[in-house]
Amino acid sequence: MRRSLVPFALASLLLTAIPAVSAQNVAPPVTDTVSLSLSAEEWVKTETALVTLVVDLAGNGNSGTVRNDVLKAVAGVADRAEWRIIALNPQSDSAGLERWQALLQARLPESQLASLGDRAKKASKPGQQVRVDSIAFDPTLAETEATRGTLRDKIYAQVNAELKRLNAAFPGRTYRVGTIQFGDVSSVTVSGYRKSEMMMAAAPEAPMADALPGVQDKLVMNARVTLSVFATP
Repeated sequence: MRRSLVPFALASLLLTAIPAVSAQNVAPPVTDTVSLSLSAEEWVKTETALVTLVVDLAGNGNSGTVRNDVLKAVAGVADRAEWRIIALNPQSDSAGLERWQALLQARLPESQLASLGDRAKKASKPGQQVRVDSIAFDPTLAETEATRGTLRDKIYAQVNAELKRLNAAFPGRTYRVGTIQFGDVSSVTVSGYRKSEMMMAAAPEAPMADALPGVQDKLVMNARVTLSVFATP
């Protein structure tokens, strides 16, 4: 009985060893690759400007009543604007009187930027001063992401063009996209004009311009692309 089991065991060992040896002898496929860098640029279309106001108040109210007073003070500066208080700081002058300074921000369409400084002055009164701190055409997150999608579409179009060019240069070989690695998107900023900068650029006797409409940001996207094909013997 023991003799009959020996040939069976040897046969089992040979069967299990053959696939392992065969797998070691199979060479991995060789691929030919072409790597290149592609770039695309696009302007971010900004529909609104980020406006920052400064409100100085004199009074003895607490933070709750001061907040309401600040919002009332800027209510007439722009129609249907959603002002958000980003800072509210108590201060005291040399006479010991309590004062408050608030910073507010809102996004306004270009049509409401004309004479914004004049409307801020009209909202001022004794004990309440409203002034424009800055006007910047900074794009929103949604606008930036939409532009990023446009940039990717441009990169993909360039990749397809390179594939056609490469396959035409090497007839009989069909290259395909191996990898596309997108790098960081750089921004060429030409916006963000602060009030002080605009006043320095203007003549001393000329009124300050409220904004420079049409100013935009440009995004530049880079990508590393690999095109590959299986090598033929």
